[in-house]
Amino acid sequence: MTRYDPSRVAGIIGSKIFRYERISSTQDKAKEFARTGLPEGTVVIAETQTRGKGRLGRRWISPKGGIWLSVILRPQIAPAEAPKITIVGSLAVARAIRKITGLEVRLKWPNDVLVRTAPGAELKKVCGVLTEMVAGAGKVRYIVTGIGINVNNRIPLSLRDKAISLKEAMGVELPVDRLLVKVLEEFDHCYLDLKKKGIDSILREYKDMSAVLSREVKIECVNRIIKGKALDIDECGALIIATQDGKKRIVAGDVTILSKI
Repeated sequence: MTRYDPSRVAGIIGSKIFRYERISSTQDKAKEFARTGLPEGTVVIAETQTRGKGRLGRRWISPKGGIWLSVILRPQIAPAEAPKITIVGSLAVARAIRKITGLEVRLKWPNDVLVRTAPGAELKKVCGVLTEMVAGAGKVRYIVTGIGINVNNRIPLSLRDKAISLKEAMGVELPVDRLLVKVLEEFDHCYLDLKKKGIDSILREYKDMSAVLSREVKIECVNRIIKGKALDIDECGALIIATQDGKKRIVAGDVTILSKI
């Protein structure tokens, strides 16, 4: 691995790095480390995962050739603000991919990073971000943010209509460790900005890259489906949509974009 030097930035993300060839889940290992008190910024990286995790308990296929990592964070925020961390992680990945590949990168709320291979081509998912929180007494104890990026790994046939690898998007194999280092650096920059300045500048940049805002969307939430026009993302990371019944604030859900981007 190209060595990641935390001293080049602030050294929060990557203060400790644990790397495994094969593990069940970086997310589970990072949560185990967080419970034992390992510091903020600890990163768990795996070449392959046997039980990778996506949102809502879904399986995340994690073969060799991708980037599979989890980061322990201990932000001084209220539990209701936890979606901010997904915003930070998603933006960091988007910045890194754009800088390394030059591809058009867009963000699909709440946690997907999309790329477009050519003008007019369909946007496809290249990364997912999973944020899991443990809180108590109205405070966040720790958050573990998982990042899975399809780099040189093969996408299963069943997912190819929606997902893509960077290798397929670029037509050439990418240096995984170079992208990994850039992701950690950008995560560090974004997280520092959040801690020092708040969410405002991060959110503006995220909105500029949004694939959802100003689009007609369908959102599958727990026990209901909501349709409307995506208007905004608020300071806590919730999506604001206009429906026939008025404005709705959505904290979590699966988004389908109904109008062409």
